[in-house]
Amino acid sequence: MHKLLGALSNPIYWSGLRHGITPTIEHRLALEGLNIRTVLDVGANRGQFSLLARCLYPAATIYAFEPLQNSAEQFRTLFSDQPNVHLFQVGIGEGLVDIKMFVANDHHASSSILKAHKQSQIFGSREAGEETVRVGRLADFLPLDRILSPCLLKIDVQGYELQVINGCREALPLIDYLYVECSYVELYLRQALAHEVLARLAELGFALRGIFNQHCDPEEGPVIADFLFQSLRSIAPGRAI
Repeated sequence: MHKLLGALSNPIYWSGLRHGITPTIEHRLALEGLNIRTVLDVGANRGQFSLLARCLYPAATIYAFEPLQNSAEQFRTLFSDQPNVHLFQVGIGEGLVDIKMFVANDHHASSSILKAHKQSQIFGSREAGEETVRVGRLADFLPLDRILSPCLLKIDVQGYELQVINGCREALPLIDYLYVECSYVELYLRQALAHEVLARLAELGFALRGIFNQHCDPEEGPVIADFLFQSLRSIAPGRAI
C-alpha cells in the first residue's frame, strides 16, 4: 500500500499504474542525488525499476535487459513512447547460450535461471513453468561506446548475480555505481551469497556504499538486501566513501 500511495503522488508514475506496474520507489533513498547519464537495468522484469530511473534521472538513457517474453512485452508497451529507453530481450551471463529459465507464478518477479530452494518457503512464490531464453555477455548485445559516464548498473536476477557481474566484465571500467540485490541465504540452488558477491566486487575495484531494504524472516533472520557500490576510480582522492 505504501508503494502504491507513493506512486499515485507522482504523475511520472501514472503510466505504469495504468498498466498495472508499480515503480520500485523503495530504492529512491539509495539512488536519488546521483548524477547518472546511463542506466543499465539487468533483470528489468516489466519495467518497475526503469520507471523509477526515468523519474530520478530524466535525462539519462536506459538500456534494459529482460529475457522472458511476457515481461519484455509489458516493458515495451510501458515505454513505447520513450526514445531514451531501450530493451534487449536477453539475459546477461558469462557466455552466449540459449538456456532454460524457471518461470515463477508472481508476475515473473521471482523467476530465475537457477532452481528455487528457500525462495518458495520464505516468499511463497512457486515455479509455474519453464522458458528457453537467450543469455550472453553485456558486450554481446550493447556496444560499449553507448555507455556514458556516470553510469549506474542495477542487477536484480534472483541468485544469478555473480554470473551477471562476470558477464559485464568488459563494461565494468565504465560503471560508476552498482546496485545489486544479494541474498544471505540460499534462496536458489548453488547461488552466490552476499559475502561472495561483495568479495568479487572488491576484487574488481568497487567499494560498498550502503545496504538498503533488508528483509528479515522470522525463522531465517536476515535474508536479502540491496547493496550499493561505487567504483574506486570515481571516488576523488582523499574523499570519504
